[in-house]
Amino acid sequence: MGLQWAWEVPVVLAATFLMGIFQHRIGLMGHEASHYLLLPDRAWNDRLANLLVFHPLFSEIWLYRKKHTGHHLHPNDPEQDPNLFGAKVERIYAKFPMGKGRFVRCFYLMFFWPPFVLGILQDLFLSLTTGTRKARAAAAPGRGRMALPGLVWFILASLVLVGGVLSGAQCWPLIAGMSAVALAVWACAPERWFGGGDGRTARDVKWFALQRLVFNALLLLGLAVLTHRFGGQVLAGFIVLWIFPLIYVFPFMMHLREIYQHANAGTGELDNTRIMHVDPITRWALMGYGNDFHLIHHLYPNIPHDRLEELHEDLLRESAEYAAAVQETHGVMRAPAGRSSILDALAR
Repeated sequence: MGLQWAWEVPVVLAATFLMGIFQHRIGLMGHEASHYLLLPDRAWNDRLANLLVFHPLFSEIWLYRKKHTGHHLHPNDPEQDPNLFGAKVERIYAKFPMGKGRFVRCFYLMFFWPPFVLGILQDLFLSLTTGTRKARAAAAPGRGRMALPGLVWFILASLVLVGGVLSGAQCWPLIAGMSAVALAVWACAPERWFGGGDGRTARDVKWFALQRLVFNALLLLGLAVLTHRFGGQVLAGFIVLWIFPLIYVFPFMMHLREIYQHANAGTGELDNTRIMHVDPITRWALMGYGNDFHLIHHLYPNIPHDRLEELHEDLLRESAEYAAAVQETHGVMRAPAGRSSILDALAR
């Protein structure tokens, strides 16, 4: 029994890493939804994307869509692409072209250096919430007064949950009462307090705020009830198997995919990203839902992911300009003779 940790720790670490991959795949479904490709009805597309994808990842579809639209309009532009917020260009993208050995040291091995990964998390948070200087200026009029109170409510309710677990007290009635108060405030608050912009009316924002409030309230209430019934290991399991992968593995996977797709690339229509033929495991973990045919997605962002490969083959046959300009890679580190891998493309 004394050596039980010797197998428990590796199993838990493997489970958290695998959960981070699943979260990344969930996020890729959100990418499809941001292009209105999840459901034909746009309103239900956004409702279900929030409920099933973005709220579990503690985000909202309009935040991601605002960022992602800017990326499509200005790919790899250090001044306007939200993916290159702040000093990210100098800190990361300016290092390319980069040889394979240095890439392994600067990216793969840095997964085990927490400050590096937390820096990626900060980049992701800033790009989603603030964006580029131009995006901040454009978004300022649409910011609502209710965003901060909602965040404060969630933090306080989370602290009540943690306090209940540590003290052994039954905390779900207090969380339920806090949720009722939050719902009352939401009902009484005028629509103008919720802001708008980015193609959303104040009424849309208010109803999205209700959806997020109800989701978070049910999440915290569920954790409170289950923790009181089965013990603190419920909350510990949620933190270890959902929160930790979300703040450590998930952003790293997003970052690595972004590097594969856009590092050492141009800003033109046909050279801002590439086509990547990768092994099944890499495709499943990193390039799911058509992200391996990323150039096609940038050219035709409203084409469903399962049609991108077919369109790529059609363009190779029918467009001499596309066939001459497209960059195709084969494999991640090593490629068949006469071809280039992703890391070869990043080293040119």
